[in-house]
Amino acid sequence: MLKRLFASRKHPYIPGLNLPEKIEIDLSGSKLTMLMPPHSNYQGFAGKEPPERVNIYDNGEYVDDSPLPEWQREGKSYRSLLNRRWELYGPPWRDRPYGNIQFDVSISRYDSLPEGMSAFNPNHFEQMAMRTLWFTGPAQPDMGKFRSPINWKMDTRESGSPWLYYEYQPDYSNNPNPPPEFMHTYRGGCLRTPLDDHYYLNFGYSYLGYAPIEICLKHMNALTSRVLSSAILELGPTAKRKLAEAKRKWPSAPINRNREPEPWIYPEWRDGDEDTGEDHIVILKPGSPPPPLTP
Repeated sequence: MLKRLFASRKHPYIPGLNLPEKIEIDLSGSKLTMLMPPHSNYQGFAGKEPPERVNIYDNGEYVDDSPLPEWQREGKSYRSLLNRRWELYGPPWRDRPYGNIQFDVSISRYDSLPEGMSAFNPNHFEQMAMRTLWFTGPAQPDMGKFRSPINWKMDTRESGSPWLYYEYQPDYSNNPNPPPEFMHTYRGGCLRTPLDDHYYLNFGYSYLGYAPIEICLKHMNALTSRVLSSAILELGPTAKRKLAEAKRKWPSAPINRNREPEPWIYPEWRDGDEDTGEDHIVILKPGSPPPPLTP
């Protein structure tokens, strides 16, 4: 409790920071191992505990985007594996934390990936990511404008499989009134890597912190970097075979190891009258179209 007693914005207290839990999940033969601090939520809500074993091919466990209007459907399904919340606390007499990090591990199944494409091909994997960024950006104009990708890094690890990292953050440049300083901490990012041709593992996080933002982001980035760098995925027999097939088929697949934020134009829109059958979002003037998937 001494660390909490002397906690401050400059040196926030994060429960269990130096006592991380070891997470191990069998993903249809591929083994995920990682370290992370225990779940912490000052309101008392529990985090989702990780399963020991997952059949990634069990379609009944996925949620797809079919309820959305057609123009907002990426053609991707999602399955949550675990989630954590990490609070950044001040001294004991301050009940509410300064801020928090939301972290989740999930599997995405890319249903709309054309025949002849594979997530193990780094160029195809990049195309999938750019479409996701469009569908969570210009296709969701009611959520505000975002700059993405930021700090894009496409790399490979020991297995030779692609690992992609990027961040995103709100774009307040056209706001008539600047937001409070702490809102500049509202941002996030993800790390992802393939599990099969149409499946990939995703580690996603988002922040909501405090001012001064430089100090806040220093602590938040240090924690997420520590967790993400601990992630090890040992590919199983099926994944290794698919990776080897991709390397034989596309031995010279191009890799963009760095990318600048996309200059996407967001659509002009209004709130729809759902009582009269309109969609939640009514487009008045289209913006940039989604990037294509090209085998």
